[in-house]
Amino acid sequence: MMMEDRMMEDVARYCIEELIDRSLVEAVRTERGKVKSCRIHDLLRDVAIKKANEVNFVHIYNDQLLSTTCRREVVHHHMDSYSCERRVNKRMRSFFFFGERNRTLWGSVKPITLKLELLRVLHLEGLHLPDVIGEKLPAFISNLRFLQTLDASGNDSFRKVTDLRRLTSLRHLMGRFVGDLLIGDAVNLQTLRSISSYSWIKLKQELLTNLRELEIYDKSSFGLVCLL
Repeated sequence: MMMEDRMMEDVARYCIEELIDRSLVEAVRTERGKVKSCRIHDLLRDVAIKKANEVNFVHIYNDQLLSTTCRREVVHHHMDSYSCERRVNKRMRSFFFFGERNRTLWGSVKPITLKLELLRVLHLEGLHLPDVIGEKLPAFISNLRFLQTLDASGNDSFRKVTDLRRLTSLRHLMGRFVGDLLIGDAVNLQTLRSISSYSWIKLKQELLTNLRELEIYDKSSFGLVCLL
């Protein structure tokens, strides 16, 4: 199969394996033959960041440097000082939060995500949703209709109904879903991780024709039941 005919996830996997074979990247964790995490030498990391900045591929936020044009933003070491209301980058396609889960940052994140209509990737691992939201995924996320990847796995269980039926482009969904999960037209969904056995039974499984990765947990103990 020609490279241009392959799914983008397969192309990405091929590229990372090439880097590993060339000893440029080291695989740290693998599952079922697939690389799940990797690391690189500090020097190579510095070179990669410098090149990414030169071509405006990704912007790594710090409290001195802002970007209004880059389509990918990463917030890591300066999460406490991050304020999404300083500027609105409507071109943004990917938004990543890493590091320790932060309870104070949510107030500044919500306004910006409401305006990012073209967002494709939303990674909330380092962002702790406040208690006022309860055990429910924030409703505004369902308005990000072009969203392809949603990772809320760093948060507690979502025990209430999660309605993602408007996200028809969704390809990868990660989060501790315990209550009813409404996906709707899920033909594009490839990854579904940390779903409870109850939520899985309630899903219209016949619609998940392209599902490639599945993690099911017991609802009560959240112990692993199924891994595909």
